Parts: sequence; C-alpha cells; structure tokens
Amino acid sequence: MDDVTETLSSLLERLEASIRQTRRHDAIDAILAGTTRTTQVASLRDHEVVRRFRQELSDGLIRVDTAHRLLTLLRTAIDAALT
Repeated sequence: MDDVTETLSSLLERLEASIRQTRRHDAIDAILAGTTRTTQVASLRDHEVVRRFRQELSDGLIRVDTAHRLLTLLRTAIDAALT
C-alpha cells in the first residue's frame, strides 16, 4: 500500500509542477501583477455646492440659484457616469 501512496504522491507532484510551469497567464493575472490602481474620483457629498445646499436647506432658505447649481452638478455627474 505504501508503494501505491508514494506513486500517487509522486504523480501528483509531477502534475502540479508541470501545471505551474505551463500555466498561461490570463487578464486577471496581468491586472494583479500590475501596479496598484488608485482613483481620482471625489465624492459629491463634500462638494461646495452640496454643502451650501444642505446649509440652506437646514436654514429653510433654499435659493433658486443654489438649487440650480446643485441640479447642474448632479446632471454633470450623471452624464459623465452614463457616457
């Protein structure tokens, strides 16, 4: 029985070694091997227009131009995300 176990282990080791040597790299391997990616995206949550809108909303004094700036900012962000 030890012969069979040793033979099986030997065959499995050879198989694993050959797989490691002949392994082709795919797109995921290329990404993982590449440089770390970072984003330049900034949250709209902290944008000046959104802060001002929140402040005026809490003060109960929403001005038309503030609402217009918020809607323009949102439209720009949505257009960029969907195109």
